[in-house]
Amino acid sequence: AGMKVLIVEQHHKPGGYCTSFKRNGFTFDAAAHSFGSYREGGNLRRILSGLGIDTLINVKRSDPSNIVITPDFEINLWNDTQRTMFELIKLFPKEERGIRAYFEFLDSADQTEFMKLKDKTFKFLLSSFFADDKLISSVTLPIFSCGGVPPSLMNAFLGAKMFSEFLIDGGYYFDEGIQTLPDVLVHTIKQNRGEIIYGRLVRKILCQNGSATGVETDNNETLTSKYVISACDIRQTFKTLIGKKMLDKELINKLDSMIPSLSFFILYIGVKPFKELPTGGSNIWYLPYYDLDKIYDRINLGHLEDAGMYLVRVSPDRKTIVALFNAPFKTEEFWDKNRKRLSEYLLTSIEKTIPNLRRHVIHLEDATPHTLHRYTLNYKGAAYGWAPLISQSFDPAFIRKSFIKRLYLTGHWTTLATGVQGVCYTGYDTATHILRQENLL
Repeated sequence: AGMKVLIVEQHHKPGGYCTSFKRNGFTFDAAAHSFGSYREGGNLRRILSGLGIDTLINVKRSDPSNIVITPDFEINLWNDTQRTMFELIKLFPKEERGIRAYFEFLDSADQTEFMKLKDKTFKFLLSSFFADDKLISSVTLPIFSCGGVPPSLMNAFLGAKMFSEFLIDGGYYFDEGIQTLPDVLVHTIKQNRGEIIYGRLVRKILCQNGSATGVETDNNETLTSKYVISACDIRQTFKTLIGKKMLDKELINKLDSMIPSLSFFILYIGVKPFKELPTGGSNIWYLPYYDLDKIYDRINLGHLEDAGMYLVRVSPDRKTIVALFNAPFKTEEFWDKNRKRLSEYLLTSIEKTIPNLRRHVIHLEDATPHTLHRYTLNYKGAAYGWAPLISQSFDPAFIRKSFIKRLYLTGHWTTLATGVQGVCYTGYDTATHILRQENLL
């Protein structure tokens, strides 16, 4: 829109969790690896096409996008919604009416209908359609993992949105890795004379007379600006970069009491392709038992093998595998003591469905929640900002405009959205608001 833009990024590359890295000739996605909401008319498609970025990228889609494997059956979430619905009906014939009604609700409900769910749990919404707990647990396992809390605790609006935008309209990816997305955003920013500084940590957001005036970096450089937008951890934004002196006690207490989403333990595996390796691209989720609340409790206690759930994704070129499960932050001592054992556990678990895997492994490394923290400085290595609890969703203190004039907030920590598509939406929403302030829209 012609405004002068500067981005200051503490990492050496753009993207945060949305980055890729190379090891021993293999390319791995660090955390995010697929995304949703890219159908015609989907939020992410509209945003990227509005920026002209859709012409610079080659987006592909796996089919099925997600596969859930349970002790009793396997569910495929196909690109064809009708096919997915009929598969669920075949597995759960007594639930046919509820399955049809649920998919119709997701397809036809407008924003007003979704907003009515803000004070309900996702489990409450699902139970209004389904009676079978096995069905509920199975179809919501990916949402549990991607939101960091089970349906019994998750905000129904955010749960339903994740289901429709990440599962039903999911499975999109880039052949070159997820790094493609931030790289084309950088290209567009620079093409429009924006500037990006890497490897520079912001130490302070400068304020004068209750208004943000710029930032100070770790090399004592002062950068003045008309607006400041923080896309980082909101605890840092307020308690560190603004400072407690400018915060009222109520906001400090709120920040101290809020719960972040779970983090991840991730295994990066480089392999020589072999016969037993599945077709790449799909997210394959393993559910050991149907009590998601129990799994959540086990994870928080650090009893990760007892929790038992995990995700495996073979890359489309069948050269790499990323496997992960939700994990608590814990201490570095905990991870130093347990990471090798957990890597072995995850490898052993994967071999139950991908025989002979170990014989073909060329490269193996892991990432703990502390690794994720280093990528983004997110509080407790949180994968998705604040946990999407009812009490922590749509909090006016964190949505878009800060209590400090000309300081704006965007990203996972705004309590508005989650996932790649959700974060892109909050960025679009924040930018739109500023452009209206400037009378540029």
